[in-house]
Amino acid sequence: MNKILLTVTLSFVSVCTQAQTTGEATIRLTDTTLMHEMRATPSPLDGTEISDRAVSFQWPLPASLNILRSGLDGVEENVPQKEIDKSKLRYFLRYSQNPAFKPEATVQVKTRWPFFNPEQDLAPGTWYWQYGYVTNEKTEWSDTLRFTVKDNSRKFCPPALDIVLKKLPAHHPRVWLDKNEWNDFMKRSEGKPERKTYIARANKVLATPMKSVNDINSDLAKGLTNKVQKNAMLTRESRRIVDGEEANTDVLIRAYLLTKDRRYADEAIKRVKEMATWGDNKNVVGDFNEATLLSLCSMAYDALYDILDDATRAFLLKEIREFGNSMFLHDINRLENHIADNHVWQMTFRILTMAAFTVYGEVPEADAWTDYCYNLWLARFPGLNKDGAWHNGDSYFHVNIRTLVEVPYLYTRLTGYNYFSDPWYQGNALYVIYQQPPFSKSGGNGSSHQNVLTPRGTRVSYADALARMTGNTYAADYVRRITAKQPDILQEGSTSKAGGLAWFRLQCDKALPDGAGLKDLPMGHVFPQSGLASFSTSLDDTRKSAMLSFRSSPYGSTSHAIANQNAFNTFWNGQSLFYSSGHHTSFTDKHGVYCHRATRAHNSILVNGMGQRIGTEGYGWIPRHYVSDNISYVAGDASNAYGKVISPLWLLRGKQSNLEYSPENGWDDTGLKVFRRHIVTLGKSGYSFIYDELEAEEPVTWSYLLHTVTNPMNVDKTKEYVHIQATSKDGVSDAYLFSAGTLKTDTTSRFFVPAVNWLRADANGYFKPYPNHWHFTATSDQQKVYRFATIVYTHAKDNNNAKNGQAAPRKLKDGSIQIGDWNIKANVSTAGKPSFEVRNTRKGCDASVSYKDYGATVIYDNGKKTELKDEVPELEI
Repeated sequence: MNKILLTVTLSFVSVCTQAQTTGEATIRLTDTTLMHEMRATPSPLDGTEISDRAVSFQWPLPASLNILRSGLDGVEENVPQKEIDKSKLRYFLRYSQNPAFKPEATVQVKTRWPFFNPEQDLAPGTWYWQYGYVTNEKTEWSDTLRFTVKDNSRKFCPPALDIVLKKLPAHHPRVWLDKNEWNDFMKRSEGKPERKTYIARANKVLATPMKSVNDINSDLAKGLTNKVQKNAMLTRESRRIVDGEEANTDVLIRAYLLTKDRRYADEAIKRVKEMATWGDNKNVVGDFNEATLLSLCSMAYDALYDILDDATRAFLLKEIREFGNSMFLHDINRLENHIADNHVWQMTFRILTMAAFTVYGEVPEADAWTDYCYNLWLARFPGLNKDGAWHNGDSYFHVNIRTLVEVPYLYTRLTGYNYFSDPWYQGNALYVIYQQPPFSKSGGNGSSHQNVLTPRGTRVSYADALARMTGNTYAADYVRRITAKQPDILQEGSTSKAGGLAWFRLQCDKALPDGAGLKDLPMGHVFPQSGLASFSTSLDDTRKSAMLSFRSSPYGSTSHAIANQNAFNTFWNGQSLFYSSGHHTSFTDKHGVYCHRATRAHNSILVNGMGQRIGTEGYGWIPRHYVSDNISYVAGDASNAYGKVISPLWLLRGKQSNLEYSPENGWDDTGLKVFRRHIVTLGKSGYSFIYDELEAEEPVTWSYLLHTVTNPMNVDKTKEYVHIQATSKDGVSDAYLFSAGTLKTDTTSRFFVPAVNWLRADANGYFKPYPNHWHFTATSDQQKVYRFATIVYTHAKDNNNAKNGQAAPRKLKDGSIQIGDWNIKANVSTAGKPSFEVRNTRKGCDASVSYKDYGATVIYDNGKKTELKDEVPELEI
């Protein structure tokens, strides 16, 4: 694994959100970043209330150890001359209901890692705590932090590790199934499609010669000049062989567990021994290979234990010990403080967990492995925030699915406590549904979202697992609706490395729950910690649904997240209309960064032609939101997102990959003061109103962006507005753009940097070309203050009103605009305070949203008045 040293200076004092208030209701944040690549804030934060789960104490690493790796293959490791032995680090923690920490009323513990989970939940009331760094037997304590534990009988309080270990069987198999239940498991599997899948694949493997490292097509890297690109290619091509043979061996082992047929076991053992010799081959590149070998060795040891000879057991234990210890020492005092170490979060942490419990009691080091893996799961997993969404986006959410199911299911099976009762899973079920409804393209956030055209088998399988283990009936309905039309979809990808849940379904016999379905869900949902929102006029029937997704995220554009703060996407019948553009080739590919990650690729705003920062510093946030079927509202604030790229991590990655975050490429100081985007969805009409309030320190140009990826846009101008139309096979989005003054418009099918597929060859070495997308820009003259107002109407292509122009906005004598049953007044001039009012004019319908003078957003909905003022989402890292 390639590592680059990056030291972040931290203080002991909790990093609190800095804000200044403009008016009574509006908060202007002044923080450089809301999130941190490595933990900068302790948890629980000072003043926190905890009611939903047991307390877990977490704190920053010592400043000298806050090390970030670039994550780019082929980069030389830059390590300090005297590397600290992380296994010898020690910390102190003390907590008490006495602020003076009187010894008789205080719990004090010494820890090996910067987190600690009390064995029993803390009593309701006010608590005080401190963490301390131990150096040369001296302890430097943090300031005292205070939090409140609330009483809640339904709180998530899983058992302590010692209870789990007492219930861990001494025999093998113990992880992949329990030996005492083996025969019953085999009997219950009969007739299940998953059993047929495993056995059919295993039989095919028996009849197919094993590939070797000599089959890695290293020639594809010869024409590449950049070292990072070369190693990315070698990684991809070596994984094609390594992962393929891992999958083959995996199905052989599982086929043996399903049948006890020695043919499968004997071939699996032979292949594991062969693959264990591959690690030193120069063509085997990438940071998954160590975990791959640990996974195979530990799986073979557990599943085949009774038929292994002593020499093979010893061999496997030696390999497990070596690989496991290497991964453990790499992870400790680093992973627990990382915002989201992609590959480790995705699967290598799961693999270490399974290996730890496999050899617990047989490999001395496994005592520490199980302690670390179990307690880190309780501290930071399954999600990285409270709302249940996945900040890296839908495509990269899928590679975490096995981890999100298999780890808690192992603990559930061992203890009888349902680890899926963690409240995060209920929020995550809503994320699965709202960000990609049945038969719909994904919401359009994160790297590679272009590839997620409809819910994949792994996503549907995940919803199936959530429904069974949490009792969530919405997730169950999601599964039933999709499988009714695609009866075999659960078998699609069911044995894949990252998302395949076939084995879970063989083990879990819980039925899908019955109850409320998608038709009973609200038309929208907002995930404020992740910074996502989605609104659909008919979750019940995607064919008749207009959908709008929105992102303004505290995570910024680090990891696989993209620089699309305050951007929206629209859909009809699950097909994208106005949609984020560009192609993800690799993490730091020029096209991928300039034309897919960068703001120019998304339906947002450029300031003086400049986009949002790459890194956590390019953040947005959602200060207000309201959802009902009559009228919904969300506001995003990207006022802090723009400027020069200042993230040390992303500057380093740019340097390694010959990227320049220059004004010519779209990054520079802009003097931006305010960029707030307000979105009002007008019931289930298909109309949405978007209002942008913009302000800079000096006059700048403001560029309004729209993109399509399926068909070209149609653009025409009237005296009142610019009309931009996006089309798909079945749907249309009409955007009517209003502003002060004349806009200079441009539409092109060219990317800023051409999309060249230099990496993703198929098995035959063919590089499929990337298609172009279409890009619309409307640019103002130079102004310090500017406002855009947009009415978006998303509808079916055969909508007669739209065809006849009856759905277009009509300007009334009082200057307001009428669209359907809705009247809109908005200040789009460069003078005065920002304001708008949207109200339904139909008799008997009480639905309106109004906003003015940086004040509260006032909503009337069926006789109920709601005033929304800014609230900073609860964040933690």
